[in-house]
Amino acid sequence: MGRKSISIAIALLAVSFVWLHAQLNDSRSLPSLVPAGAIFYLEAKDFRRLMEQWNSSEERRRWLKSDNASVLGQSRLLQRLMQAQTQFATVAGLPVEMSLVNELAGAQSAFAFYDFSTVRFVYLTHLDGQRLDQSSLWKSRSSYQSREVAGIPFYVKTQTDGRNSYTVAFASHNGWLAVATDTNLMASTLALLAGQPATSVSLERWFTETVKSIPEPGDLRLVYNLAALRKSPQFRTYWIQRNNTELGGFSSGSADVFEQKTGFEERRALLRTAPLESKPDTSALSEVLGQIPVDASLYRAWANPDRESVKAALQQVILSESPGGPDLSRNAPEVSAEAPIAGSDADLEKRIDEPAFHRASENNLDEVTDAVMAMKPQALLHSQLTRLAQDRVFVMPESEVAVVCEKPNRAALDTVLGKTVSITKTGSLDPLRVAETSRALVLSRISVHTSKKASVLASETYAAEYEQAVEWPRYKRLFSLVDRSTDNAPNFFSRNLRSLGDSLYRLQLASIITQEEGAVTRDTVRYEFATK
Repeated sequence: MGRKSISIAIALLAVSFVWLHAQLNDSRSLPSLVPAGAIFYLEAKDFRRLMEQWNSSEERRRWLKSDNASVLGQSRLLQRLMQAQTQFATVAGLPVEMSLVNELAGAQSAFAFYDFSTVRFVYLTHLDGQRLDQSSLWKSRSSYQSREVAGIPFYVKTQTDGRNSYTVAFASHNGWLAVATDTNLMASTLALLAGQPATSVSLERWFTETVKSIPEPGDLRLVYNLAALRKSPQFRTYWIQRNNTELGGFSSGSADVFEQKTGFEERRALLRTAPLESKPDTSALSEVLGQIPVDASLYRAWANPDRESVKAALQQVILSESPGGPDLSRNAPEVSAEAPIAGSDADLEKRIDEPAFHRASENNLDEVTDAVMAMKPQALLHSQLTRLAQDRVFVMPESEVAVVCEKPNRAALDTVLGKTVSITKTGSLDPLRVAETSRALVLSRISVHTSKKASVLASETYAAEYEQAVEWPRYKRLFSLVDRSTDNAPNFFSRNLRSLGDSLYRLQLASIITQEEGAVTRDTVRYEFATK
């Protein structure tokens, strides 16, 4: 009996050890604990550490005091987010501020968003018991209704304003804290935590296919259902890139941020709805990158450029102006009853001798673009730098275009430029120089030698680099001359944008490369900081 009792005791100890080890070392992936149906999913390896880094950073201190933060706080987007924050705080019965976020920031964490209009989300974080007991949300659970799912109690509170109802629910189980704004989402989360049958985001096709394309998770990972996002009116309204149609060829995407000693690396992936019909020819990209001017602090290079990219680059060199963006104004012009009379029928007899004002943007570069496209461009490079004018006041942006062509034709280019000689004299005071090197045609306003060369990876279709440390002091000087309005709002260039750039004071260089691999478009973005 003694030996039997000892054996039973050892067996119980072994079972207890295995159970405890399973609780402390849950091998299930975090996406498998989050309910299906999310529009996007955000995951952090150590959310608390990231929050501590941000709260103690100089970037945070500078940005919160900046005009950029002030303008953003007055935007419609932020006002809508503040409204949702207020609704959550009203239901929860406690202020929703950064202090609450810091309290509930655990180690491994996930945030899944399901609907913009009703603000439905789930937040799941690994939080130790001591920190949970000290949080204001957990202390307020006695004011909530208590319910149970899969043997796990959770606390819920719902309020209705007549048309809409708002819910806050939270629970703790085996070291996990779950917060949701929907009782069904909370029930599904607890069922997944308890190991009961329920569909998680990790089983959805859009998620699995995306994660498969970048198997290594970063310190911060974002995975999004682009097809679902594009259908939402909020995405169409607030998406700053305004390229909803262009994104129609993609189904989902991801972005992983990796912290490094000298900065951050972001790895992005976009999944196409169908693979490219043929593999892009990227052999000419290396050749065109050999044309980067040694003093250039910004360059962009494309393999197999389309007509729009070629025309936009030529416009910036020949006309010395950037292509105009779409007019996104939604406001009608104001009408004033005090406006003076514009004129009368007697004014029709007046002769106007002055010629009409001619804008450089009215020049047509179609013939020049057609001539370049007829040469079958294989790679395009646009380089830019700024220099201080002799008067030591104005900062002059200058640029250069190099095109590697299958059938380069310098004579044809000279002919079409000769027909549009007025165009070549507009814009910059520097003359337009045209040169031919091997298979590359170079149009430039820059009188520098080309000796700087960037490295190229296999299957690379796009590359760009910007030296913030070199150009930012010059751009700040240029911005101070661009706008001098008397409005109460901070000027966009000289205050708003400038304050954002000053907040990123450690940024030295930013670069991006794009690669096409079957049905996946990959971007690798690097942010290099100044070493302390």
